[in-house]
Amino acid sequence: MSPEEKEAEAFVFNVRALFGQDATGIKVYENLKQTYQDRSSFSTEPMQMAYREGQRSVFLMIQSIVEGA
Repeated sequence: MSPEEKEAEAFVFNVRALFGQDATGIKVYENLKQTYQDRSSFSTEPMQMAYREGQRSVFLMIQSIVEGA
């Protein structure tokens, strides 16, 4: 296994541990889910729209790790 693969595997493990095991992590994850999951990224301001989509993209990555098994 390459160092990059080990690092990616460690990242997945850490995200699951952070958001899936204790009550605080679960609560933070649920708050992120409520805030970013179904929120529209649309804005008439291009930079604001890109910023919002970036926030949502990070949450979707976290969600795929936590809920993806």
